[in-house]
Amino acid sequence: MKRLIGVGVGPGDLELVTVKAVRVLREADVVLVPVLAGSALQTPEPGRAETIIRAYVDAGKIKRVEFALNDTGGVTPRRAAAWRAAGTAVAAEFAGGASTVAFGTLGDPNLYSTFSYLAQTVRDLVPGVDVQTMAGITAMQDLASRARISLAEGTEPVTLVPLNGGVGALEAALASGGTVVGYKVGAAASPDPQTLRDSLHQAGRLEDAVIGARLGLPGEFITPAAEFLAPAAEFLAPASASPSTPESAPAPTSEPKNIPDIPYLSTLIIPVRRPSRGSSLARNQSAPETRRTDGTLGRSYAAQCSIGPTEGSGPTEGSGPTEGSGPTEGSGPTEGSGPTEGSGPTEGSGLAEAGGPAGAGGPAGAGGPAEAGGLAGAGGPAEAGGLAERARGRVSFVGAGPGAPDLLTLRGANVIAAADVVIWASSLVHPDVLTHAGKNAEIVDSARLPLEGVLPYYERAAEEALNVARVHSGDPSLWGAIQEQLDQCAALNLDTEIVPGVSSFTAVAARIGRELTIPEVAQSVILTRLGGGKTPMPPGEQVAEFARHGTTMALFLSAARSAQLQDELLAGGYPPDTPCVIAFQVTWPDELIVHCVLEDLAASIKERKLWKHTLVLVGPGLGAGGSRSHLYHPGHFHGYRKADRKARKQLRAAHRPTPADGP
Repeated sequence: MKRLIGVGVGPGDLELVTVKAVRVLREADVVLVPVLAGSALQTPEPGRAETIIRAYVDAGKIKRVEFALNDTGGVTPRRAAAWRAAGTAVAAEFAGGASTVAFGTLGDPNLYSTFSYLAQTVRDLVPGVDVQTMAGITAMQDLASRARISLAEGTEPVTLVPLNGGVGALEAALASGGTVVGYKVGAAASPDPQTLRDSLHQAGRLEDAVIGARLGLPGEFITPAAEFLAPAAEFLAPASASPSTPESAPAPTSEPKNIPDIPYLSTLIIPVRRPSRGSSLARNQSAPETRRTDGTLGRSYAAQCSIGPTEGSGPTEGSGPTEGSGPTEGSGPTEGSGPTEGSGPTEGSGLAEAGGPAGAGGPAGAGGPAEAGGLAGAGGPAEAGGLAERARGRVSFVGAGPGAPDLLTLRGANVIAAADVVIWASSLVHPDVLTHAGKNAEIVDSARLPLEGVLPYYERAAEEALNVARVHSGDPSLWGAIQEQLDQCAALNLDTEIVPGVSSFTAVAARIGRELTIPEVAQSVILTRLGGGKTPMPPGEQVAEFARHGTTMALFLSAARSAQLQDELLAGGYPPDTPCVIAFQVTWPDELIVHCVLEDLAASIKERKLWKHTLVLVGPGLGAGGSRSHLYHPGHFHGYRKADRKARKQLRAAHRPTPADGP
């Protein structure tokens, strides 16, 4: 089978390429990259996508394909001819024996990418070709991360708009509410800076808007739109005399005019305005105000955060992904299994499948203080280049796990040991967790305290520069009621951190000796709760709707309405004989675990009078053996292990589509 794969390589930062993208690029027979028509031979320097790919793939397998990237007249004959030529080049690779051709594109291949045009052409030239895409990090995500902007909360929408579609599309998006993201700010057909500024001002959205370009590259800039889109006279300060300049020398002048040469790939984020809290997370941070200079535009501006461009543009030792350093899998609350009202595991999903650039180790400074290039105030002190500040207080929200005190993480134990004040809920957290507290620490039981009873301790921490460990059951990040506390800490100018905790649903899986994601049976886990309790569920988030997926589901805070729970699971499509696990107080001394089928779920819960601290697992994966995972198959390879050739052929043959499966 012939495969054409569009691979998103991110916005520019070499570390924002996904592991899957690297693997696909390395396994492909040839990798194509887009270049401006007419420049493939004349320009020796690689483009942005090619530069990223060269960090991971041998340059010998990379080939350039011309596109009319600078043609702004819509579907012009020149652009159509370029698409046809690029498609013909791909067809030639297939005719020459290639089975997999990868096409590298900036950002994500399904958002404003040249790949969609290429794919349409190749489908016409190569009947039966299998076209796939590999998602990539978008400029929107990278800019939001660097500028500390929360793109969406609750039910807020996010609207993406290509600004070269005209100012009308932008104004319509602004009128619809929610965060608006504008792409291609510098395109010839996009609104000029003054028009763009006026539209944002009239909508009342100018002050929070941020523009960024060349993210993760030399010359990167991130700046408030109000500054960047201002006429030159508004931001060009008069030149001051210097010791080497005679006072009588005339100061340079500049004619007022709009900012020229906005990069084509600039991105604009216009955050939604929230009454309770600012859209920019930077407002809740304590990073020192810095000024960063964009050498290309020749101007300085106040940075939204203290992130500077990485020294050098290529990957360095210690900057690449390693096994076990992958993203953590979030989890849910626990007034389910163990007296926990928030829980979540931190499963290390190894990133070494595809490896990283040569000599890659873990990300510099990962998991520790923000060192060179790190975030000031985001998990550690700003050391290199930081400005001296008055000592400030700190509140650390520590996940204590589902119950057993030895399931507390080492980081959590260390935070508790260093705390001046330890706040814990005796109704939810095992008392032995307090054995880690220092002998002089003040211990506060919050079991009977509302938020207003805890706030005085945060106020003291701000006044006296104290360290407070706020110990939550499970994991604080989901159903942990920490957002309101984080907001209060931000108002008090306190540093904060969140220390993950072990989730009750993973603890239950461990206790019953089951994997929740069985190959070819259940590869997803849904964490949710039953509606109708103290906290209303948003529209579309009903148990019956989630049940239609038929995968593994973990249900928290739902045992008190067991009949409703059973009815909704059945209504959603789970068969009556679907395996279920009822877990009460998991990992506590009075732990109780019951196995049953779905049609007996309500009766099993009522018989044992379980109404709180109970978690329910349901799904076919709880009773299925499944098929063998590829991860430890001898035919599977990754950065630390080579595949056995014979086993590799067998593995491929076992998953080769049959004629009935189609192309």
